[in-house]
Amino acid sequence: MDMLEYIKENFTPTVTEDKNGMKVILTNESEVVPDCVIWFEPAKRGWSKKPISNNQYIIVDAYLLPLFEFFTKYIGVSEDDYQDLRLNVIHYSMDIMDKHLNG
Repeated sequence: MDMLEYIKENFTPTVTEDKNGMKVILTNESEVVPDCVIWFEPAKRGWSKKPISNNQYIIVDAYLLPLFEFFTKYIGVSEDDYQDLRLNVIHYSMDIMDKHLNG
């Protein structure tokens, strides 16, 4: 089974907002894995030469350790696969934010 498909089937994404920006929280439905959090902050035009039109928020931090530990213990993922898993979760959370912001 693909790691991203497993995440989509077994984790519920929630978008919350606070004074620092927005968060995507991935909650495991069986409560086996603690919540994983991806933090977003509003993008500033000065951070890039290109105008920011598509992405209104950028990822500033992510807490994915419980997810990595779960995949390592129970699914047999090695440290070599962490980069792919991290990129998959980042793209997935960016899609969640785009859907949340664009209706």
